[in-house]
Amino acid sequence: MPASPAPVTAPEPDLAVRRPSNRGFWLVAGSLLLACVLLVVEIFANHDIGDSISHAEHSLRVASAAAQAVFDRDGSYAAADAAAHTRRTPSLTFVDGDRPSTGLDQLSIVASDDGWAATVQTRPGACFYLRRTSGGDVFYGVGTGCAGRDALSAADTQW
Repeated sequence: MPASPAPVTAPEPDLAVRRPSNRGFWLVAGSLLLACVLLVVEIFANHDIGDSISHAEHSLRVASAAAQAVFDRDGSYAAADAAAHTRRTPSLTFVDGDRPSTGLDQLSIVASDDGWAATVQTRPGACFYLRRTSGGDVFYGVGTGCAGRDALSAADTQW
């Protein structure tokens, strides 16, 4: 009798099935978590800047209103200098336009017959400007120079 062929057997299945690595997931999740933490830290680190900007704008508007009152009375801004502002608005400090502002409550003022300008420092190296003309125009600006004379360059219609 002829020899019977040997039975063909299927290879044994690998019982230890490998799971795919999830290292990519953890890299993405860790990066997103780190970015969120850094964003929250930056928000809290710069939280006071909004208050400083609002305070600076308010100080400039108060001084500007006092200057406009002088102009309405005299027809000129010449009398709206630092000394006059000190008498009219004791809650703020005013210096001559050649001296720089050094804080939120100290304004540097330039006054002449045909215009008035002031600057206030919000942070070191960051100042807000406000300039009025005898024609009734009001201009705003920002810059690094904090002397009142620097505010004469203000040319924007808003901050």
